[in-house]
Amino acid sequence: MPKKYFFLILLLIVVLNSCSVFQPSVKADLEKVTYRQLLEHHSAWQDAIKAVNGNLRITLDTPQYSGNFDASILVNEPDSMLITVTGPFGMHLGKLHVTKNRFIFYNQVMNQFYKGSKEDFKGKNFLQFPLEISQIKDVFIARDRFEVLQKKNFEIRDNQYYLEAESGKFNYNIWFEPEHLMITRIEYLMDGQIEFYKEYDNFREVNGIYFPHHLNFVRPEQKQGLSVFVSSIEINGKINPDAYKIKVSDSATQIDLTL
Repeated sequence: MPKKYFFLILLLIVVLNSCSVFQPSVKADLEKVTYRQLLEHHSAWQDAIKAVNGNLRITLDTPQYSGNFDASILVNEPDSMLITVTGPFGMHLGKLHVTKNRFIFYNQVMNQFYKGSKEDFKGKNFLQFPLEISQIKDVFIARDRFEVLQKKNFEIRDNQYYLEAESGKFNYNIWFEPEHLMITRIEYLMDGQIEFYKEYDNFREVNGIYFPHHLNFVRPEQKQGLSVFVSSIEINGKINPDAYKIKVSDSATQIDLTL
């Protein structure tokens, strides 16, 4: 066989293999995994994450605004979080520091510095993001905490464990992948309508813990979407307390929402 034909055939084999559909190495099996085991595994996974230090790329798409942002996030569970957001050309947009009972928000675009209690910021969005300030940590570190869930349906869909459950004001539709039992999609419903959903993929092991490096947050009714791509992340490393300090311009307007 001429050498050129040999290399053409070899190239064709490589292309066909690269286009083949990925087949999970583990198949979902209701005889081996119960919905309680999935929820217990999820709870243990979340409890294992004590600290996060990461750099993110954020894509925002809403009818009112769209754009790309860079962000850094620091988390010390259970109470502290600092997120810093920059826009195009490194423009400083804002910093948000959350503690157990306090919120500090520095809007660098408006040069305004807000402080108050968590209750003072309830229902308020962070910059142009379709997220309430209280939801930021839940989205950026893939946190979904449940009270006791009442199962409505548990089955296999597309080789993933699928759970319908309810608790409090929300009903949930949850998909778990079968290999590492991680949530890949979760829908939050009220009165039968999806309020928002979250999707997680590109899981990688970081310090012995699987963590999604791509996250989506979508409000379908409002046509608002937010995608988070993890550029780098450290889990359960030591964070210097000085990293939480926010330097504020002397000319910033100080607004105390508790007054």
